[in-house]
Amino acid sequence: MRESVYIKYLRTIQGASRDVLKGIGDDTAVVRVPKGLCVLTTDTLLDGTHFRLKDTGPRELGRKAVASSLSDVAAMGCRATLALISVAFPHSTPMRFARRLARGLNDTAARYGVTVVGGDTVTGRGPLLINVTVFGVADGLRPVLRSGARAGDTVMVTGRLGGSILGRHLRFEPRLEEAVYLNKNYRLHSMIDISDGLSLDLAHILEESDVGAIMYKDRIPVSRAAHRLARKTGKTPLYHALSDGEDYELLFTLSRPQAERLAKKNPLNIPLTVIGHVRRDNVKGLYLRDEAGRLRRIKPEGYEHV
Repeated sequence: MRESVYIKYLRTIQGASRDVLKGIGDDTAVVRVPKGLCVLTTDTLLDGTHFRLKDTGPRELGRKAVASSLSDVAAMGCRATLALISVAFPHSTPMRFARRLARGLNDTAARYGVTVVGGDTVTGRGPLLINVTVFGVADGLRPVLRSGARAGDTVMVTGRLGGSILGRHLRFEPRLEEAVYLNKNYRLHSMIDISDGLSLDLAHILEESDVGAIMYKDRIPVSRAAHRLARKTGKTPLYHALSDGEDYELLFTLSRPQAERLAKKNPLNIPLTVIGHVRRDNVKGLYLRDEAGRLRRIKPEGYEHV
């Protein structure tokens, strides 16, 4: 079963409510509450799929589980507030491991101003499974959806990309403060966090917005880790920057004047790069422009659960 196909099916059967402004298909749901808007997201990590327990310590595993859900809230330009955490332990799990995992979960939530208010714990025959549900608030801001990219928009990204498997996939920083700052001070049209890979996550924005885009090959911010990984895999550093998952950086679009103002000032304490633009000619799909100006259509690649 392909996850993307199942999600599309779920969107055809989901219920409707006047209080749900955005349901399945974005980084979080957006729901109207008496005092404004809240966002809700849930994420599951499964041993053997999202991590290898034999290679990952319990505290860093707890950190990743919370941080990945917080990154979803960041992708909406909102502030995370509360969390529910559920864990399914194998029967053989030592209490020491469970306690250290709990510390990793709770300490990470507290570091980002999030309070863990409950959840569930079970034991069974299956592998370790962690589910984190995070609630956030818009604080008067407009949650930034994937579906708002417009013709002529500039495409920007935070940080440097690729090679996260060499360690950053466990130690990344969810860009919560940066996302709220951007949402508060700039008119963002669309945004997503890079969890599946740059090209695949940009394709998600393009599909939801019904537009196409061109990326500039010489402007993709390739990380040092991508260069190191390329020496091991035989693939190019650019390939890893375009296709590796779990960078958890922000990928967003905004008008050209807004982008120029942001790029010139760069008020963030992290790299910020213009990597492309949304096409004006109604041509769909994702294209890469090389240094000579030649265009070629590329197939979005990244991590997808199957």
